[in-house]
Amino acid sequence: MSVTESIRSVVDIVRERNVTFLAASFAYYAFVSLFPLVLLALAVGTFVGGQEFSNMLIDAASRFLSDEGATVLDRTLQNTSGTAGASVVSIVILLWSSLKLFRGLVIAFEEVYQTFPDVGIVEQVKKGLATLVAVVLGVALMVVVGTVLGSSLVTSIPFVGAIASSGLLLGLVFVFLPLYYVLPPVKMSLREALPGTLFAALGWLVLQAGFQYFLGGSGKYGLTGILGVIIVFLTWLYFAGVILLVGAVVNLVVADRSAATV
Repeated sequence: MSVTESIRSVVDIVRERNVTFLAASFAYYAFVSLFPLVLLALAVGTFVGGQEFSNMLIDAASRFLSDEGATVLDRTLQNTSGTAGASVVSIVILLWSSLKLFRGLVIAFEEVYQTFPDVGIVEQVKKGLATLVAVVLGVALMVVVGTVLGSSLVTSIPFVGAIASSGLLLGLVFVFLPLYYVLPPVKMSLREALPGTLFAALGWLVLQAGFQYFLGGSGKYGLTGILGVIIVFLTWLYFAGVILLVGAVVNLVVADRSAATV
């Protein structure tokens, strides 16, 4: 199969199997999973780091938030009276949303491969852990790299952008490879999982760079306040989900598993 035919097959499968619709479900549950995780991190960070941690977080967020948004964040971090209760609620929501995120991705991969097996509980737990770790680490890697690149401390370092991008790409490959190896409802080899892994890693790298550029000019587009940041983040997660699922389609086409089902 030529490159042109492979690309055409990927596009056809993406359209026929509602990949973009499935990505919307991924974006919602990924956001709901990450939100309580952030609350837990904030609770632990403010408890351990105190005011210094709060100031560091506010300084980092002020690049994307308006003055009003930064003030709301500051008040939230200073209000520790409900930290314990919020942490308990966050854990419950995290468990529920993580289960939904896992089920959504499993269903999406089954839809892509057109295979619907009856999976045992041990296999489900293994796939669920791989899903949660991959998504959280992938998003965390991009946020950390974006924050570092936006810091004034590293702008004077030669080739810092290329070094950070290369490190992010390598990190995403290591994060995504287990995901594409474990989640498909068919037996996979590491070699078969590699094309989609590389596609998703490169896609998330480009996505991170694009949204970093967009957020850098957020003032021009009127993107101020917490609501604006949430909308952009949800959009970012949606495109991240599209790339993730298209990676599964790439593996399907490259391995020529789609011959009998397309």
